[in-house]
Amino acid sequence: MLLNIFYIAIALAALGFSIFVHELGHFLAAKKRGLKADRFSIGFGPRLFGWKWMDTDFRISLFPLGGYVSLPQLADMGRLEGGEGEDEAEALPPISYADKMVVAVMGAVFNVIFAFCLSLVLWGVGRDVVVSTEVNSVPEEILNHEGVVVPGPAYEAGLQVGDQIITIDGARIRNWVELNNVIMTGTQRDDTGRPLAELEVLRDGEIKNLTIHPVLIDVGIDSIRSIAVDPGTDLVVSQVQKNMPAFEAGLQPEDQLFALDGQPITSSAFLSLYLDKHTGGVIDLTVIREGQEIVLPIEPKVATGESTPRFGFSYYYQYATERVHLNPIDQIVAMARTMKQTLFALISPKSDVKIGNMSGPIGIVHGLTSMARYGWIDLIWFLALINVNLAIFNVLPIPVLDGGHMTFATISKLTGRPVPRRIMEGSYTLCIVILLSFMLYVSYRDILRVGLDAGVIEDKPNATAGTEGTSNIERPTSNVESETSEVESAQP
Repeated sequence: MLLNIFYIAIALAALGFSIFVHELGHFLAAKKRGLKADRFSIGFGPRLFGWKWMDTDFRISLFPLGGYVSLPQLADMGRLEGGEGEDEAEALPPISYADKMVVAVMGAVFNVIFAFCLSLVLWGVGRDVVVSTEVNSVPEEILNHEGVVVPGPAYEAGLQVGDQIITIDGARIRNWVELNNVIMTGTQRDDTGRPLAELEVLRDGEIKNLTIHPVLIDVGIDSIRSIAVDPGTDLVVSQVQKNMPAFEAGLQPEDQLFALDGQPITSSAFLSLYLDKHTGGVIDLTVIREGQEIVLPIEPKVATGESTPRFGFSYYYQYATERVHLNPIDQIVAMARTMKQTLFALISPKSDVKIGNMSGPIGIVHGLTSMARYGWIDLIWFLALINVNLAIFNVLPIPVLDGGHMTFATISKLTGRPVPRRIMEGSYTLCIVILLSFMLYVSYRDILRVGLDAGVIEDKPNATAGTEGTSNIERPTSNVESETSEVESAQP
């Protein structure tokens, strides 16, 4: 319990520091260019506590959904951000277009600088990544998001074990994480509306082109596209839940899953399907422990509110990883590419990425907590990713965000007159309502995800070398949530 609190504290500190870095960029740029900065807040709404220094109120506010620096000359947001409602901008000298653009963009610039510094550390120490895109598991059947047994998309399209995936929809695939990202954020469909992916694979020295129709599978509470392939072959137990059938049968973490009733476990999809078709009684689970085969008779149970029987353990694929020392520029470009793919998928009517797939502060803190538990290298990588995402998100031309300020400043520059305050405040208010509604919705989804993971994931021996399965399905690494985690959870 105390250890979990420690990891959560690290996660909160990491996210809070990222917000602080962003707002520090605005603050320093404003001071450098002679602007008034009357509030520097972590959080929104009423002031909880803080201190005043150099005419600026440094405060912690009630709602920890971000932060802001109040700059009346840039945009008078006092009444919306938690100020006292005074018309501060009218009593201050106007500022130039260059002042507005520089101050608005420096928050994102500081996030990128921070991400660059973190990437320098990763460049030096390296990070374990599944570099190979060679397919080692192609299940014939899987469970789709409706719980229906369907042919494995990759198997149906003719993909074979040993094939190396080179490109998907024209995008070069450099590692397994990119492979999953491109599939999940895909926007292609055929004439009948079925999801579509065009693959180039290397087989026996020859390039072959395959057309695959990804299917939707459940990943916890989310449904995502998958072609049902995996680079791993061995499934290893990561956690056994107390008072569940697997625990009572003597299953232990680090046991390698080998067979069910004498049938080899070829993939997590096989495990899921076997349980889905199970009509009752004992299943003999064969595991390899310290080089010895052990048969454990287990009778799956159906948990309250569920229909599928469960053993009560989580597992992960044991992958062959490489220690990669990627330079900071390449790291940041890869992170930005992931964010771009997610945003394009989010606005495309042809994708299967929805608002509910995104994560808010709760999900981000949960991801940071998981990464802190897995190791400091993964924590640094995820923190760099968050800062790149913060930079990109904040420069989008949305009122309230930095990009919105830049958009209004540009409109004023082009028209030669300021945007009417009534229009600005109306757009700010509307966007705040939309953003708060969005935050409430994704936070609700985050709580469901965290609740699902609670009691399922406590430890994972190798965060980047393994993939845990969850919800009785074959699932790839989820990066729809801004690549919030390179690990997964599962409980067959």
